[in-house]
Amino acid sequence: MPGIITAADISGSLDAKNIVLGVLEQANAQLNLGSLFTHAQVLELTATIPISKPGSVHEDLDELEVVDVETGSFTYVDFSLKKDRVYLARTDEAQYKSKAGDPLAIQKQSAANELNRTLDKKIITALQTSPQTADASAVWSTATNSPLKDIATAVAAIYPNKPDFCLMTGEVHAAYLATDAIKAVGTGNPAALAGCVGTIPGYNIPIFIDSTTVTDESCTIGSAAGLACVIGDGPVKVREWDSNQSGATMYQIDVWRQVKAPIFKNGSNLNTAVYKLTNCVA
Repeated sequence: MPGIITAADISGSLDAKNIVLGVLEQANAQLNLGSLFTHAQVLELTATIPISKPGSVHEDLDELEVVDVETGSFTYVDFSLKKDRVYLARTDEAQYKSKAGDPLAIQKQSAANELNRTLDKKIITALQTSPQTADASAVWSTATNSPLKDIATAVAAIYPNKPDFCLMTGEVHAAYLATDAIKAVGTGNPAALAGCVGTIPGYNIPIFIDSTTVTDESCTIGSAAGLACVIGDGPVKVREWDSNQSGATMYQIDVWRQVKAPIFKNGSNLNTAVYKLTNCVA
């Protein structure tokens, strides 16, 4: 699973490790955008990772024909990870009543949700860095205008990368669903992917919604397989202490990670795997 972390990767006591593993396992199981993208291990917090682009293919070779060896080009991704932090508290009362169940169960779920929300924010911010971009040909808030024309433009722009995600704001998604073109062909069933609300007909591209990190009314089409971004996963450290004032055992979880984009750039220094349609609604 992307970004999977084992007990060996966690620094802390055995009890604290088990608690953190519970949080991280839930977080991995509920990944939204994070499940799409490539993860790289950066356990020393800083690293320069080379990523190669395949070389060209020699076509239609004759028997015993010899050709020159051509290697792909390299790009280098520099990581410098910073940490995200969450706290858990197991009160004295909860420990005494723990026969009724895990006193940290709800907090683990909440911590997992917050870690996922933070990772999604980092991914979306990275995807908004130097994408290919253009205004929609016509606003989607007019029902007779077809968003499929603009989506086709985006798909063509990132070719030969295969589009495998779409990110819309809530207002853009509402306008998209209300257009005559989409109502005529239907939106399809949501893909078997956490956080996905549907798929774009004709392309089977999963749609994700974000109206918090994305501040403009846009629609972003991208290719995770084409390395739209790369997630650097660092170490995890947990601290445990008894808080006399609050009457609880406290756990502090630090998770180091970073999202980098663009990876591959076109001649205009823009992300070859991301295309952003702006001004989609009036």
